[in-house]
Order: sequence, then structure tokens, then C-alpha cells
Amino acid sequence: MYDQTYDGGAGLAAFGAMFWLFIAAVYLYFAWTQYKIAQKCGEHESAWWSFIPILNLVLLCKTAKKDWWWTILCLVPFINIVAVAMLWIETAKNCGSNAFWGFCAILPFINIIAMGVMAFGGGSPSKPTPPRQFDRPRQPTGVA
Repeated sequence: MYDQTYDGGAGLAAFGAMFWLFIAAVYLYFAWTQYKIAQKCGEHESAWWSFIPILNLVLLCKTAKKDWWWTILCLVPFINIVAVAMLWIETAKNCGSNAFWGFCAILPFINIIAMGVMAFGGGSPSKPTPPRQFDRPRQPTGVA
């Protein structure tokens, strides 16, 4: 009378597996784009930090040319929103993209496009500009 088997567990397990595969793919996409952004900003030796959860915040500070204590600001609730926005804006400038894309990096769903533009866009990394050398007035020669 009650011999029917319930087959819903297999479908639920498949859904759960697909969900975690999707999450892993999104994480790898963001880590890879941050890796490429770090390389654009000149952080070749520490670019692999983008794949490690807390170290990627340290890498973000390095690509934005900010001090290490900005990492602590990224861990404080509510302050982290402003700190991460400022870090991504500076990182966008340093990798040759528009600051607009740096701000978009904190907006959900839009950040997928923003990170791709910063990582794979054609902008060239900004190089530190040398101090401007003012021309000295020429001294008259041979005038007595």
C-alpha cells in the first residue's frame, strides 16, 4: 500500500550541485579579472593573491597604491562600502580605465561588466608622471 518511492532527492541534489558550480564559476571569473587588473597595474609577483579571499583585499590596496591599513577599513561594516568604492576607483585609474568603471565595480550585476572592461579593456596603465622641468631662461651669450 505504501510502497511508492520518493525520487525528489536526486533532482534536489542536482540543483544543489549546479548552484555550487555556478557560484564557483562566478568566483573564478572575478578572481581572474582581478588577477589581470593587478598585472595591468604592475603587480606581477602578487597578482595570484586575487584567488585567496582576504589577500585579494590586500592586493586591491596595492593596485590602488594605498597603504595596508585600507584592508582593515574594508572589513568594517558600512565603512567598507566607501572604502572599497574608493579603492576600485583608484585601481581603475591606475590600470588605464575610466573611474566610472571603478565605481561600477561595487554595483551588483553591473560589476560583471565593469571588471571585464577594466581587465580586458584597451586602456593602458597609467605611469607615474615625472616632475615637470621648467625651462630656465636662456642667458645671453656673447653680449657684453
